[in-house]
Amino acid sequence: MDIFSYQGPEGKGYEILAEEDDAVVAPRLAEDILNIPENFQQVARTVLNVMGICCPSEVPLVRKILEPLPGVKEVSVNYTSRIVTVLHDRLLTPEGRLVKALNEARLDASLHHRGELKRSSNWPSPWTICCGILLLVSFFKHFWNPLKWFAIGAVAVGIPPIFMRSIASLRRWILDINILMLIAVGGAIALTDYIEAGSIVFLFTLAEWLEGRSSEQARSALASGLDVPRNAILAETGAMVPVDEVKLGSSIAVKAGEMIPVDGIIMSGECSLDESSLTGESKPVEKACGSEVWAGTVNLAGYITVQTTALAEDSAVSRMIKLVEEAQAKRSHFEQLVEKFAKFYTPALVATALGLALIPLIAHTHHEKHWLYLALILLVVACPCALVLSTPVAVACGIQHAARLGVVIKGGSYLEILAKIKCLAMDKTGTLTEGHFRVSEVVPVGETEDLQQILYWLTSVESRSSHPMAAALVTYASLQDVVPSKSVTDFQIIEGEGVSAVVDGHLVEIGNARLASRLGWSSTAITKLKNQTGTVGWLGKDHQLLAVFSLEDHVREEAAEAVSSLKRMKVQIHMLTGDNHETAQSVQRKLGGVTVHAGLLPQDKVRIIQELKENHGVTGMIGDGINDAPALAAADVGFAMGLAGSAVAMETSDVFLMTDDLRKLSMVASLGRRVRTKVIQNVVISVGLKVAMLALSFAGYGYLWMAVLVDVGACLLVISNSTLLLRGTGKKRSSGHHHHHGKNCKDHDHDHDGGKQCSKDDDHAGRTQCSDHEHGAEKHQHHRHPSHDHGHNHSHEHSHHSHDHHHHQDQGHSHCKKKHACGKGHSHAHC
Repeated sequence: MDIFSYQGPEGKGYEILAEEDDAVVAPRLAEDILNIPENFQQVARTVLNVMGICCPSEVPLVRKILEPLPGVKEVSVNYTSRIVTVLHDRLLTPEGRLVKALNEARLDASLHHRGELKRSSNWPSPWTICCGILLLVSFFKHFWNPLKWFAIGAVAVGIPPIFMRSIASLRRWILDINILMLIAVGGAIALTDYIEAGSIVFLFTLAEWLEGRSSEQARSALASGLDVPRNAILAETGAMVPVDEVKLGSSIAVKAGEMIPVDGIIMSGECSLDESSLTGESKPVEKACGSEVWAGTVNLAGYITVQTTALAEDSAVSRMIKLVEEAQAKRSHFEQLVEKFAKFYTPALVATALGLALIPLIAHTHHEKHWLYLALILLVVACPCALVLSTPVAVACGIQHAARLGVVIKGGSYLEILAKIKCLAMDKTGTLTEGHFRVSEVVPVGETEDLQQILYWLTSVESRSSHPMAAALVTYASLQDVVPSKSVTDFQIIEGEGVSAVVDGHLVEIGNARLASRLGWSSTAITKLKNQTGTVGWLGKDHQLLAVFSLEDHVREEAAEAVSSLKRMKVQIHMLTGDNHETAQSVQRKLGGVTVHAGLLPQDKVRIIQELKENHGVTGMIGDGINDAPALAAADVGFAMGLAGSAVAMETSDVFLMTDDLRKLSMVASLGRRVRTKVIQNVVISVGLKVAMLALSFAGYGYLWMAVLVDVGACLLVISNSTLLLRGTGKKRSSGHHHHHGKNCKDHDHDHDGGKQCSKDDDHAGRTQCSDHEHGAEKHQHHRHPSHDHGHNHSHEHSHHSHDHHHHQDQGHSHCKKKHACGKGHSHAHC
C-alpha cells in the first residue's frame, strides 16, 4: 500500500491511501473531510446492480444507505431496471465500499458492466424451498399435533433476509414492506397461529422471487433493441479489440451478419444495413463507399471497412441509450403525486391498524384476537408497492417502445404531455419540407454585373453560412465553375433578415424581403419569382441591389399523411415560417387543414407559441433543434428530428425523432395516450385489490396469507399490464432466409420471400403501415435512379408506401456518384 501526504487548508493534513484501484482519504481531523479541494477529488459515476430491491418502498432505504457516505454527491435509483447510479469521489468512497454498504442490508448489490443484464435464478433460493417444505409438513398437524412446530422452523429459515432489511430500515427511520411483514409474522406467532406465520414468510419470500422474475422479463424487454457490440475488428491487423479502445479515425472491418460497432464512413465495399434499432424502420438501406453508418445497425450483406468518426461513447446509439436510461430514471409528475400519496397512505393504514389492535384491548371488548388479526391484515395491505409501481413501469415501457420506433423521449413528464397535446406548431423549412433546396432562377437587376460575377458575390458569402439554403446556392455556383473568394471578412448573421460579409473590400448582403425593405430595394422581377411559390432572396453589394433569386424546396412525401393522422387525433396544426406568405400558402395547399403563420422572426415564433398555449392548451413545437431553440423551449414539449448531425438536436429537444418521418409524431402522441391509460389501469388494479381485500376481511372472510397474495398479485399484474406496451415493437421473424451473425451481434431474421411486414399503428385512425421486402433469395438487389435537376442531384429513401402511390420502388435509392479516395462512387443522403 502506498501512502501519500497532502497538506490541506489551514495546515490540516490528509493521508491518501492507495491500493490497486481503490483509494481512500483519511483526514487527520474528522471535520477535514469537508475541506478536500475539488482539484484533488476523483469524481466518478458508478453504476450498480441492486437485485435486492423487491419493492419501490425500499428505494428510500438505498438512498439513505448511500447518501451519508463521504464523497457521495448524487444517487439515482431506477427501480424498473434495479440499477443505482452513484456520483461520488473515489478517493473518499471507492466502488467497493458502495457495494459493501448495500450488501450489509442484504440488497444483493454488484458492479454493473456495460451491456450486462443481471439475471435472477430460475429457481427460488434453497432457504425459500426449505421454508416451503417445512410449512408443508406442518399442515399435517391434524394427524400429529407436534408437527405444528415445523411452521416455526419455516419462519426461522425464511425470516433472516426480512429481518436484516427491517433492521437496516429501522436504523434509518424508514417504514417499508419488510417491517410490515415482520410485525405481521410476530403478531401471528403471538396469536399462536404458527402456520399463518409460516405462510406469511414463505409466500413473501416466494413473492419476492416471482416479482424478481417478472421484473427481469420486463428488464429484458426494455434492454432489447438498443445494443452495441462489445468488440470491434481492426481492418489492418484483424485483431479483435474492445470497442471502447477503438480510436477516432481507426479502420474497422465489418462482415455480413455483424453489428456496426462505431459510427463511421465506409471506405471500401458495399452493404445492406438494417437500421431499425436506431430509426425503427425495418426496410434495409443500401450503403456504398462514402456512406455514413451508425453503431448498433446490422450489416445484412456485404463486407465493408469503416473509418470511425466518433468514439464508442459518443456514437449515436450510445447517446440514445444514455438518454433513454436517463429518461427512465426521471420521475414524472404523476409518479411524484403517487409517491406523495403513498407516504401518507402507509402511515395512515398503520395508525388505523394500531387503533384496531389497541382500542378493543383498552375497552375490554370481546373478541380482542379478532380485532388484532384484522389489524395484522391491515398492516399487510398497507404496503403501497403496487401503487408506487403503477406509473414508473408503464412509463419505462412507453419510453422503450418509443425508442424502438426510433424516437427518444426524455422522461415520463413528456409522455404525460404527449397524452394531453392539443396543438402542434411545425417549422416549415426542413421539417414539413425536405430542406434540400434547389436554385430555380437567378435574375440580375440592371446591367452592372453579369451572372458569373453575381454568383461570385453570392457563393463567397454563403460558403460561410450553415443555413440549408446556403448549400444550394454554393452548389449552384460551383456547377457554373464559380470559385468563392478567399478574401472574406466580417461575416455576420442579421437576425431575421439574412447574412452579410466583406468580400474583396465590398459589403455584400444577402437576405429576405425584410432586408430588402430596410435597404429600400425593389425590382419588377420579384412578382414573377413570388408567383413560382419558391423562397425568394435578394443580393446587394455596397447597399445596391444586384440580383434576386428563387429556391425551391419540396414538401415531404409523408407530411400530408402525418398532418391528417394528427388531425384525426384532434390535434390542431400550425405552420410557422420566416418565409413569405405565397410560399407558405403553397405548402398549406399541399397539406390541408394547416393554419399558416408566415414572415416570422425567431421572437415572433416564441410569441405565437405562447398564444397557442393560452388559446388551445398543451402545445408542442417541432423544428431543427438549433435555429428553433427559443420556440422549442417555449413549447410544453419540443420535438427535433434527423439522425445525421443530431448531437445538438438530441440535447436541446424534449422528444427526438431519429429519422425525418413525420408520421412518428402521431405514433408517439398515441403512445402517450396509451401510457396514460395503462397508468390509470394500474392504479385501479392496485387500489381495487386492496379495497376488495379489506372488504373481505371486515366481512370475516379474510386471512393473512390472502393479504400477502393480494399484495404480490397486484404487483405482478401491474408489471404484466405495463409490459403490454412493448408488444408490436419487436422484429418479426420469418421462415425465409436466415443470416448467420457474428459474435458481436444478436440474431437477426428478415423476410426474403417478397412478403409484407406490417405493423398496425395505435393511433385513432387505426391506419396500417406496411413496408414491402422484395429482394431475391440469393442476394439483395437495388436499383439506382439518377435524378438530375439543373445539375442538382437528390436522393430519396422511401421506407413506406405513400398513400398516393401504390407502385413499388425497391429501396428508393438514387446514388449520386463523385470520385472518392477509395476509387468508388460516393453515396450521399443528399448532395
